Amino acid sequence: MLWALAMAPGLAPALHAQFTSGSTGSDGALSYTTAGTYTFDPQLLGLDPAGDNVFNFTTINIAAGVTLNMPADVLRNRAVIWLAQGAVTIAGTLNLAGANGAAMSSVNPGQTRYPAMPGPGGFPGGVGAYLTSPATNGDGFSGGTTTTNNGNQGGYGYNSNQLVPLVGGSGGAGGQLGTGVAGGNGGAGGGAIRIVSTVSITVSGIIYAQGGLGGFGVSNAYNGANGSGGAIHLVAPTITTNGLVDANNGSPTGVVRFSGTTLNIAGQVTVGFVSGPLYNPPLPSGVPQVKVTSVNGTNAPSDITGSALAPDFTISTPSAVTVAIAAQYVPVGTVVTLHLSSEQGNDATVTCPALAGTLASSTASCTGVTFPQGVTITDIKAVW
Repeated sequence: MLWALAMAPGLAPALHAQFTSGSTGSDGALSYTTAGTYTFDPQLLGLDPAGDNVFNFTTINIAAGVTLNMPADVLRNRAVIWLAQGAVTIAGTLNLAGANGAAMSSVNPGQTRYPAMPGPGGFPGGVGAYLTSPATNGDGFSGGTTTTNNGNQGGYGYNSNQLVPLVGGSGGAGGQLGTGVAGGNGGAGGGAIRIVSTVSITVSGIIYAQGGLGGFGVSNAYNGANGSGGAIHLVAPTITTNGLVDANNGSPTGVVRFSGTTLNIAGQVTVGFVSGPLYNPPLPSGVPQVKVTSVNGTNAPSDITGSALAPDFTISTPSAVTVAIAAQYVPVGTVVTLHLSSEQGNDATVTCPALAGTLASSTASCTGVTFPQGVTITDIKAVW
């Protein structure tokens, strides 16, 4: 038997590959349907054993009346990537905002002189000047500086509307002393999230990735500066919004990007809004990380909070101690620095030996680190 295929003149058959989020579905459905406030904590939920903040859901449903907080300290301070095989519905609130700079105490400013916590993937704010310790710059690729009395606001780090790499906002600088008692703390940068669905994303609620506000100075001292807004990236064949998508509160501010084929954008989208064709950026691999693993022989807790109210370590000696550092995907030979902001003593910077080991796993041992009495916030940095 002879089969014939008839085709209209000038037309050719076309094959269209179906877009996919890349989700394996291994994390099941993410569903919050009972009104209330929750924390998205992968460890408690038994998710993401790899620790890369890439989650493989079947569907995502954040119902109205639900607020889902996404703090940096429980998300390893990395940007968050949610992949979904099915529909994503956000009728409640996703909160990836950076914290405001803490209000400086007029009684004992040293107790409230600590960096503001960013959203996941963002950067902390600087601390205000106090006694002989100067104000510090905000962290991040373009953190606020203290070149002016009240500090500049945190900048947006990588100036890429494609949001590759995906990082959050920079921190604002701490306020200078002026003729006052203590400068205000800088606000932290907003977090970064990418949500990808094979089917659709509908936002009738709120997604916040705002930068934190700078804190007030004490007695004529200058205020801290605002942190920068973060990054929000929605990727799906169909994207519908009639709620609020906000990466504001800084200058310059963050970026909101929608990548889709059919875009039904209503409601309010603040700052840096760009839209483009449907595409799925590559997943992160080998995310850089540097952390403290022990102080004076005491192992670090599983989740370091950096909170002045609940210190991660207690040291019972005025003598110098050793701080052990571990890093992943930071070039071997990189020099790590510890920046110490003290409640009662002067600030200090400790330069550690260069990282040794491999790119996937390296260490350094910082000896001769002296912590004064009271609470000290330690900010660890590796720059290459």
